[in-house]
Amino acid sequence: MTDIRGDGERRRLLDPLGIPDYRRLLIGNGLWWQAMWMELLVVGWLVLELTDSPWLVALVTFYRAVPLLIWGFVSGAVIDRMGQRGIILICQSITLAAYTCVGLLIWSGQVAYWQLCLLSFVLGSAWAFDWPARRSYMPDLVGKTRTVDAMMLEAFVQMVSRILGPFSAGLLLDTFGASGCYAVLVVLSGVTLAILLGMSVPAAREDAPKAWTPIRDVMEGFRYVRGNQAILGTFLITLIMNNLAFPYMTLLPVFARDVLGQGPTGLGILGAGNGIGSLFGLLIIKALRGKVSNGLIFTGGSALFAVTLFAFANSTLFELSLALLIIAGIGQAAFGMMQSSIVLTNSSDEMRSRAMGCLVIAIGTGPAGRLQVGALAETFGAPMAVAVQAAPCALVVLALMVFMPGLRRVREPDPTEDGREPFVSTGS
Repeated sequence: MTDIRGDGERRRLLDPLGIPDYRRLLIGNGLWWQAMWMELLVVGWLVLELTDSPWLVALVTFYRAVPLLIWGFVSGAVIDRMGQRGIILICQSITLAAYTCVGLLIWSGQVAYWQLCLLSFVLGSAWAFDWPARRSYMPDLVGKTRTVDAMMLEAFVQMVSRILGPFSAGLLLDTFGASGCYAVLVVLSGVTLAILLGMSVPAAREDAPKAWTPIRDVMEGFRYVRGNQAILGTFLITLIMNNLAFPYMTLLPVFARDVLGQGPTGLGILGAGNGIGSLFGLLIIKALRGKVSNGLIFTGGSALFAVTLFAFANSTLFELSLALLIIAGIGQAAFGMMQSSIVLTNSSDEMRSRAMGCLVIAIGTGPAGRLQVGALAETFGAPMAVAVQAAPCALVVLALMVFMPGLRRVREPDPTEDGREPFVSTGS
């Protein structure tokens, strides 16, 4: 017997692929994520080899993350003013230039720690505008009722890159060294820019801002977030996860080399483990959609990630550590998939970019967690550093799940209530 319902769900999930500009954005995002996961692993290993200091490894990632806090206050207003497409192209060009500079410095034998810190700050600044622009662009391209389907496809591409990125980076480090890795990053970024240049120029929207008032726009964004419990809860959990849970990635090279006795390839496998789990997580999310609220998927996944991370911190076996990172990836998929989806589908078209800008600010508070985990690792070791942050993270997330019913119960918009089509583009 043919499963008509299942066929209908698959067709709905794939509907966004019928939009040419969405396909371009999706492919470009996949290559963009691939390059980012590669670069994060390579720069961590490069700094560890240059300095042999967990603290300095954490510090370089601090410089990568602190721009999100600095620029997050204005990113939404800037995106509203310049448009998502223009911001995406500018930031992709900056990323390409930064990768090229690091590659040339390594190739010439002149690379120094301060240069890696500076270019990490540049890359983080580009990401602070690029990520919210790419996310807030999706409802315009596919319509709000298809946003979660578009995000599911985006999440699938992201998780595949989360597997291939660290794994390929580990192999390239072993075979060609850091210079070979950055050569590949330059190629990936150049191809991404070429694909994104093919996106149509959008027609002007009726709700486009008439005047740019950054301070007022930022304050309006915060007031809007505060008045919506679903978005406020997402903001708070994003803040907690980025301060207490995700900083573990800073110390992954330290875990690989000093705790588990692995080289670059082993580090790449550990990095890929989280992506493998995230792919399983997407399948679980697909099965739960419509049966469990998006808010419960988001909060439950965040708690699962934190609890599993605590177990990972106490493991000294490579195989067990890999298995735990795979399980953590399931939770991270729920967090990453529903984080943006909740904000995008529960915010008005006028406030969407500013709500995403507030989310960037929450992510941007993560540098404090990176410095803290680096300092703890330098004093007490990497396992203790990760464990003492993961435990309170799990408790706080569970508390927010209980005491914020507006977040816990939030669901996807009803397709019958929103018939708005994507905007009309100029060009093909």
